[in-house]
Amino acid sequence: MSPKKTVVAVTLSGLVGLVGAARQPYDVKKIINAFRNPPDDLTILCAHRGLRWNGTADNSYESYFRAPEAGIECVETDIRLSLDGYLPMIHDSGLGRETDVGEQTGKAAYNPFTGQGYSPKVSESNFSGFIENLHRRDELGRVRREQVATLPDMIQNIHEAKTNVVLQLDFKDQAAVEPAYWALKNLTNAAGIPANEWCIYKLQAEWYRSPEEFEALEWVQDAFASGIELAFIPVYQPGDVAEWDVLASLQSFAKTNYTISAEIELQSTGGALQHLNDYLDGDEWDGVFNSRGIFFAIGDFADPFTSNLTFFDTANYTLPDDIRTNNSVFVYRDNAAPVLLDTLANDKFHDSRSDFAWIIDQGYHWVITDTADEWHHRLKDQGKRNLSSLVADGQELVDPTWGSGWYKARRHARDLDSNI
Repeated sequence: MSPKKTVVAVTLSGLVGLVGAARQPYDVKKIINAFRNPPDDLTILCAHRGLRWNGTADNSYESYFRAPEAGIECVETDIRLSLDGYLPMIHDSGLGRETDVGEQTGKAAYNPFTGQGYSPKVSESNFSGFIENLHRRDELGRVRREQVATLPDMIQNIHEAKTNVVLQLDFKDQAAVEPAYWALKNLTNAAGIPANEWCIYKLQAEWYRSPEEFEALEWVQDAFASGIELAFIPVYQPGDVAEWDVLASLQSFAKTNYTISAEIELQSTGGALQHLNDYLDGDEWDGVFNSRGIFFAIGDFADPFTSNLTFFDTANYTLPDDIRTNNSVFVYRDNAAPVLLDTLANDKFHDSRSDFAWIIDQGYHWVITDTADEWHHRLKDQGKRNLSSLVADGQELVDPTWGSGWYKARRHARDLDSNI
């Protein structure tokens, strides 16, 4: 057995008891249908890069198994294309922040607080013999045992663990989309459902602005010919509004049977994309789906960054006294120092996506969040986490021990303590 396989096997064997303890008997097809037409008493949760609890690295095998362990029905994943054509699950364009590439190559470790250090691009690096040997870091910079997985590896492990969970495939490289389809074509979950039917293709709307553009793609044509029921979500960004007609795009995709929802990244009330939300809520809406989703932008700083547990060197970067400043949050950037999310807002106003109450008030039906366990508890208190419609026929909901709220003491505590 290769070193990579050994690490994976150790990780999964340690999770078997945990996963089985509280896993819900979901039907992935029912989850997909809930994206289309969510019940009034359910807000769907997608664990952002998995459920990163207590030092678990993002996009890791462990984080992907902790999510269904906590009863979370969906995991949002990041996918890139390596130089040699593999599909590593990496968020950043570079390898520095998420892996030990600096240590393994004898070069300066990447520092996300200064944007300096060795961080070769995924697209310019081979997976075979290089990326596959790198270990993941958690959000505090600690090197973990796990190595970088590819998308097919993760799907195969979901199959072997008999986990019923839906993935949202967030492609960071447009070039990775078609290779992902072919890589998943012969893979299934344990119930025999093709991976290409429960792996949602969540693509930037600017890549394919109309159904005609999307349906002309060779891999999409193959899916249609093969009887594969694709699940597609276009992602609309504020910057799209000035460049092309996003409303016409939404209207046209809403009439297709493969589009199950839309991700509308509205940043502030009345800002760019507000008209899409208004149209979805209006009497003129006649789409085949009745939902929209958004990313809960919690920020990248986690308390306590000043403790001796932090393996990232803050170097000359001055940490803020409060990780929320003017009700905004700090985010990392590739090869640059962190900045407040508000400074990146397209609308030049406050980016409200770090506000739980604002997202709820906007009427979003599904949310991508780093803190899925906390969202579950808060939504449950509001009567918005009735999961019974997602359960397979003949099965009943298990009463799970939900996530312990690890993030509550570590992230945006001021927001978590607010009264909704």
